[in-house]
Formats: sequence, structure tokens, C-alpha cells
Amino acid sequence: MNEGLKDRVARYLTYAVLLLIVVGGAVMMYPNYRRSEALKRQNAELQERIDAKKREIAQLLDYQRRFRTDADFVETIARQNHRVFPGELVFIFEKD
Repeated sequence: MNEGLKDRVARYLTYAVLLLIVVGGAVMMYPNYRRSEALKRQNAELQERIDAKKREIAQLLDYQRRFRTDADFVETIARQNHRVFPGELVFIFEKD
């Protein structure tokens, strides 16, 4: 009966050590997991900023193309910036 008790104690001790190893490993991995999640969020935010800048660049390239090819677009932008043709009569209205 003494041998059976030793076997049971050894088995339970083995289970306890294995459980301790698994729990210890999980505890050690948790900070890395949190850092990984934070880096994923940061990556997603940066990717969104990159996409926004790419859209902005595409719009600016479109404006450049239109400035070279579309005279009406150039005139519209010039009018928005209060530019006039030489010799053009301008009326300025003041609000009361």
C-alpha cells in the first residue's frame, strides 16, 4: 500500500507541476498579448491615416490634371479667390 500512495502522490505532484507550468506560461504571455492588441489598434489607425492621405493625394492630382486641361475649372477656382480678367468691371456690394 505504501507503493500505491507514492504513485498517487507522484501523479498528483506531476499534475500540479504541469498545471503550474501552464498557468505560469499564460501569465507570462498576457503582457505580450495586450501589447500585440495595442499594436494592432495602432496599425489600424495608421492605415486609416495612410488611406486618408492617399485620397487627399488623389484629389490633388486630379486638381493638377484639371488645371492643365479644363479652362472652366481654372476660371472657377480663380473666381472663388476673387480674381478677375484684366479690364473686367467689378462691383463690390457691402452688407448693411
